[in-house]
Amino acid sequence: MELEVNNILQRLETRTRQLILSYRKQQDEIARLQKKLQEQTRHAKALEEENQQLRTDYSRLKAARLMDMADTDDLHETRKRINRMIASVDRCIATIKA
Repeated sequence: MELEVNNILQRLETRTRQLILSYRKQQDEIARLQKKLQEQTRHAKALEEENQQLRTDYSRLKAARLMDMADTDDLHETRKRINRMIASVDRCIATIKA
């Protein structure tokens, strides 16, 4: 009888140690994944900032190109282009509202 109790206690102790070891491994994995998530979040934020900067640069480049066109083309042609752009923007706005 005492031998059975000792065997049961040994198995319980072994299983408890296995459970503790598994718990520690899971905690390490969670910490690793949280660190990876933070790195990915930082990377995504950096990409968003870069994207915004590129959009700003693109807008400035378009404005500079329009100014350059006004210098090189005759005024009438530039007005036509601007009117086409305005019409395109109006169509986009109408599509969005619909």
